[in-house]
Amino acid sequence: MIILLDLNYTLVANSREKHKPFALQIQHEIYREWLASLVAPYHTIMMTARPEKHKQATLDSLYFKTGWIPQEAHFNRYFKPPHIAKRIMLQELVFPAHGENGKQYLAIESNPRTQAMYAEYGIPSIKVCENEEWKTLPTP
Repeated sequence: MIILLDLNYTLVANSREKHKPFALQIQHEIYREWLASLVAPYHTIMMTARPEKHKQATLDSLYFKTGWIPQEAHFNRYFKPPHIAKRIMLQELVFPAHGENGKQYLAIESNPRTQAMYAEYGIPSIKVCENEEWKTLPTP
């Protein structure tokens, strides 16, 4: 199984908090370490609407705070809304490398429009609720 992991409102527990400049936002992010631990055994691809220019700072922060980073991380270099950017990422980056069989993927995704887009490809998705902590990786 390949995990398609959303960043904001999924891996980031305190996404509702806003700080400026954005470097300060990244610095104050709190990651769901329990989620990072659950996806760590799987090939995990971070799929985020966050602009590409914040990729290195985000991955550095994630590694510093959790000791983990995904095997792949695709940030929004398309200047498009999340569900459109992630569709392009699937078509141009994920499917050519890993195949188009939606059953081999599990999306952990907060955005309903992105979840609907994943469903078009047969990719099941689940959402992390705000005060939720999973003990095992659920199946949709």
